Amino acid sequence: MLDEKKIREQGIKLIEEFSRMLKGIPETGETHYVVDLRNVTREDRRAARKKGFDEKMKKIAPRWDGGYVVAEKAT
Repeated sequence: MLDEKKIREQGIKLIEEFSRMLKGIPETGETHYVVDLRNVTREDRRAARKKGFDEKMKKIAPRWDGGYVVAEKAT
């Protein structure tokens, strides 16, 4: 059975060791972003499906099962 006193001592040692490690990290100021950076490369919208995509996919896919492409698992 674990000793409560021993667990407490080990926990305090862990916290103290972590605190010593943090002393070596330089302090920096907070970072604030002026702009909303949700998506800066394209406008947010639902992807448009090109006409005939399903038919082309069915021609090149190895196998189909219940509307899903079946392929070998990559290793």
